Amino acid sequence: MIKNDGLKSGDKLPSERHLSELLNISRSSIREALRALEILGVIETRRGEGTYLSDMDNNQFFELIGGYLITSRAQTGEIKDFIHMIESSITFEEHKTIEECINTSNTIMFRVWKLLKRYEATYDEKA
Repeated sequence: MIKNDGLKSGDKLPSERHLSELLNISRSSIREALRALEILGVIETRRGEGTYLSDMDNNQFFELIGGYLITSRAQTGEIKDFIHMIESSITFEEHKTIEECINTSNTIMFRVWKLLKRYEATYDEKA
């Protein structure tokens, strides 16, 4: 639904009733699923306003997953190699940071780079 409807961070999700009808699932099941997504930080419920898609770029969920997926120094090395490949492929502009250069040249690459940097930092903290 998020992909098909083109929802972005901050967009309002349909009501429980609408989701229930759309997905042909009971409202109690919808409510439980929404609660689980809220615990993971994927959505945010605002009393009296509705349910909104959270900012996934700043979500702690990725650190949690990274901690389970990255379990060895070799994997950390692979992440550092990917980061280096991305950074090496960018044409630097004067007076810009690496982050600014990646962000302006390729949005998808920027998101992957940010995620890899986040995984790298998470693993380095645990080591």
